Amino acid sequence: MPIYTAQQIVVRACAIAKVTPAMGPIAGQYLNNVLEELCMTYDLEINVTTATVSLTGSGANNGIGPYLLPNNYLRACSRDLIYYVTGVPFKLIQITLAEMDALINTTGIANYPQNYATDVSPLTTQAAPKLYVYPPPQQVIPLQVRYYLLQTDIATPEVSSTVPWFPYQQYLIKRVAGELMGEAGDDRADKYLGDGPAGCVGMLRRYLNLQGDTEDTIKQVQLDARYFGGGGAAWPPSKLSGGV
Repeated sequence: MPIYTAQQIVVRACAIAKVTPAMGPIAGQYLNNVLEELCMTYDLEINVTTATVSLTGSGANNGIGPYLLPNNYLRACSRDLIYYVTGVPFKLIQITLAEMDALINTTGIANYPQNYATDVSPLTTQAAPKLYVYPPPQQVIPLQVRYYLLQTDIATPEVSSTVPWFPYQQYLIKRVAGELMGEAGDDRADKYLGDGPAGCVGMLRRYLNLQGDTEDTIKQVQLDARYFGGGGAAWPPSKLSGGV
């Protein structure tokens, strides 16, 4: 199947919308807006990556943090902050920043972290998001963080050879074309952007229903791990496993 660059998507969208090439920069802005909406609104498996954050007992606030997350961190995948102690996995349970602030933080509480909270407000100031853990670690711990990315805009997409990260390119073409129709007052805009079989909403819904390779995977209903079992190993902690 053909793989289109940002420029080719813009050109095709302009042709479908029957607008002049002078609308190319506006179409490029719409393309970036659509890509931003996709990563901000949906948990897409194509938009996941993994990073390692080193937790140290000598870190700020007695080791609770903040620890800097990657600049492109948007939000964590569910129950996907994990570390290992002698081969035993421990998964951190997310709590709010308010809950983190209310926890006791005195000398001698260092242990194996069980909870985490994130502060993503720096996203609006181009600073790195922050991670807090509790209890603070009693040793250096490499924490594996699997997360959804905040993708960067494509620079001047109307002339860019960059291939957009979202693979369903027919959706991108149709969505940008529909936005251009709305800009130009074209009556076809509602049909292109709408919920019908050929509309963008319907196209995206079908893609979301089938994304990834998990159709035959068993789904599990999860209780709040803070009150129903821990976030670590599947067996009771012991001196050998390093539990709390």
